[in-house]
Amino acid sequence: MKKINFTWKLACLVLAGSLFSGCSDQDPPAPQTERSTTDEMYYANLFAGEILQNYYYWNKEVAGDLARLDPNTNTDPIKTVSEIRYHKENTLIDKWTMLTDDMKQFTENVGGVSTTFGYQPVVYRVSDSSNQCIAPVAFVYKDSPAAKAGLKRGDLIYQINGKELSTDNYQELFNSASITLSLATIDPSTKSLKPKGKPVQLTAVKMYENPVLHHCTFEFNGKKVGYLAYSSFDLKSIPELVEISKKFKSEGVQELILDLRYNGGGYVITENAMGSMYAPQAAVSSHEIFEKEDFNEEMTAYFKQHGKDNITRFQTEYSYPQEGLNISTKDANIGLKKIYGIITKNSASASEALLGGLMPYMDVELIGEQSHGKYCTGWMLSAKDAYDKVPPAIQEWGMYVMVSVYKNAADQTPCMPDGMVPNVKAEDDPMQPYQLGDENEAMLRVALTRAGKKYPDAPASRSGKTIMEELPTPQKANFGKRILLPPVL
Repeated sequence: MKKINFTWKLACLVLAGSLFSGCSDQDPPAPQTERSTTDEMYYANLFAGEILQNYYYWNKEVAGDLARLDPNTNTDPIKTVSEIRYHKENTLIDKWTMLTDDMKQFTENVGGVSTTFGYQPVVYRVSDSSNQCIAPVAFVYKDSPAAKAGLKRGDLIYQINGKELSTDNYQELFNSASITLSLATIDPSTKSLKPKGKPVQLTAVKMYENPVLHHCTFEFNGKKVGYLAYSSFDLKSIPELVEISKKFKSEGVQELILDLRYNGGGYVITENAMGSMYAPQAAVSSHEIFEKEDFNEEMTAYFKQHGKDNITRFQTEYSYPQEGLNISTKDANIGLKKIYGIITKNSASASEALLGGLMPYMDVELIGEQSHGKYCTGWMLSAKDAYDKVPPAIQEWGMYVMVSVYKNAADQTPCMPDGMVPNVKAEDDPMQPYQLGDENEAMLRVALTRAGKKYPDAPASRSGKTIMEELPTPQKANFGKRILLPPVL
């Protein structure tokens, strides 16, 4: 068997709009008889090496390390790919490229489907001298086990399965199949925890997590300001986003507070559709440049040879039958004069690209904390995409690989290299008892104040969480992912 012809596969992607499949009758080479690897590791090394050599944005920089993916000797290709991702001296530049042996689960998560309790706790260690933790709930998905149990933003978890929440067991908040949570309040005078209500029992289910967390309209000073809290750029939510924009348009909304504080990215198509609804109508009607992409030398030459540019323009029609998507945003352009983007370190990829892509055309004011800094476009490639006859040993394997760096129409990447810096600083505080969309919620209050709303009182006092250490928590699979769906390049 011969090595797969990835250049020909790329031609199929560009010219036919399909994701590689059905374009080659060539298969990966058969393994040698004398080797120290299993069939699975053998083919996984080959698969990863081919993708990094041909598509990876930093393919020249890592060329000398590709020999580590020797199919006959390397027994851990997942770890190896993680280690040879592009570094500049001792600094890891590419934090996102990954090889996986469960591509189905990865793509389901990016699409918003996962086995979950349907909530997002944020975990803090109470003090440096203690392993004790508390975990306020940041938000809850509609119709989830957490929502049905009555959990909401601001609820404070202090025990898990009858034991004190600690650095030793907090991961169970995210990884358990079932769980019992005990809630508490903080006594403002003593800062001690007081138990609240009965324990809450949750069982994880496989469900779609709708990323539209909240939307509403505020009216003050003779103008209307829309608010949208959105947690993931998935495909299924596009029709709802269109209807929300039409609603804002009919209400005469002039400015939009776009709350992306928990949004780690997702599909480029969704980003493009949102851009077409939020940008000035004139820019959309004239199909101005929304985004550009810079690829490696080989792919750039290939695109040029086949008359393909690397430019995405504003458009209003999104028809992708393979994804069951046929959406028009033609009548959903709101006519906005300004956007206030709420961002945090969790805002990444498509969140950053959307705000950056709109900046050359309209006033975009950033509120919050410095964003994640995901300035690359990634492709999700499975072994089934790469080979006509997939070796049985790697049927479930795939790779998420960084293939380009994106720029806006002004040739700028505002989130590069370390994230977008907010114009106005504000801090998320999920320990306060205000829901997303409540005009007194800390970050929304700052945005509404910037939009001109007057408050009769001073902001509520901080909950005290700023003095605590926030612990790393598992992120949804779309965190930092900016997925390119064919045939858009």
